[in-house]
Amino acid sequence: LALVVVKFFECAMPMMSFLSRSPATLAIFFLSRSSSSYAIPEYIQKIVQYNHKSTNAEVPTPPIARREEDRVIYAGIAPSGWDPQLPRQAANSTHELMDPPVPIPDPYGWLRDDARTDQQMLDYLNAENDYTESMTSHLIGLQDDLYDEFLSSLQETDYSTPRPKGDWMYYSRTFQGSSYAVHCRAPRTDSLGTIIDWDGSKDSPILPGEEMYLDVNELAKNQTYCNVGSVASSPSQDLVAYTVDYSGSENYEVHIRHLKSGDDIALTKTAAAGGGGGANDLLTIADLVWGKDDNTLYYTTMDEAHRPYQLYVRKNWKSENFTDTLLKEESDNLFSCYVDKSFDE
Repeated sequence: LALVVVKFFECAMPMMSFLSRSPATLAIFFLSRSSSSYAIPEYIQKIVQYNHKSTNAEVPTPPIARREEDRVIYAGIAPSGWDPQLPRQAANSTHELMDPPVPIPDPYGWLRDDARTDQQMLDYLNAENDYTESMTSHLIGLQDDLYDEFLSSLQETDYSTPRPKGDWMYYSRTFQGSSYAVHCRAPRTDSLGTIIDWDGSKDSPILPGEEMYLDVNELAKNQTYCNVGSVASSPSQDLVAYTVDYSGSENYEVHIRHLKSGDDIALTKTAAAGGGGGANDLLTIADLVWGKDDNTLYYTTMDEAHRPYQLYVRKNWKSENFTDTLLKEESDNLFSCYVDKSFDE
């Protein structure tokens, strides 16, 4: 045990001062150790190598966000005559608020823009990105090496385990060179087990009669961001409901796709779910499942903190006169509300 402790400090003590050294000093440190009994990991050697190349490079000036020292937000109850343009915390809070409201310094509040359209905010973020790229440009080679190393350990062209549902087997596939999955299904056979005879190629189906019903790569075209959440086939298996986020805000749109025709419908809100309807008022949710038939959907919505807290059922979603009914609301912000189905439906 004493030998182990001594050996630990012998190795650890030089590394504790490691972070305070310049790239050139680090290079000397590792070179001096390379002839000893210490085995320096290859990725550490690469970091030192790439950092050493940039030692004499000109260091750019980082962008500095302006501070608006007189900018404040108010926490508490708004008295009568309050200017609605003044920013205020907890405007819709159901809890008891401070009275009178208390000003809180918010010098960087001008950077907040949930719509991501304010030009001053965008210019500053672009300047930050340019600065980061400039400061890390000497690491591009290392990034490529690490990416290729990680990628070499993955089987890019692959598939998930097929799962039976009704007359079909459902699974997803990934392909080399494609960033997103493809959701597939194949007719279910009468045999007790599913035998997969796949040659490992992109063009070969996993199961006979394979259908690709949702290609996320197609959804992501011309989008700066794309993340698919839930994907659920309807009880008749003629429809598939899926949720997708195109902004990174974790607000998921709901789409219903007819598997035979390919028609894709984006669901809209109703007054019960907090919206006013209309083609531009898309329903955004946390998760969803089908009911016992193709006309019924269950879904959860989120509060301002993105906590799933309300469970709704939508009847006759195909009709212009569809209805949403609130089934449950979790008012305690320590808990969330989710909906799911058991495997036996």
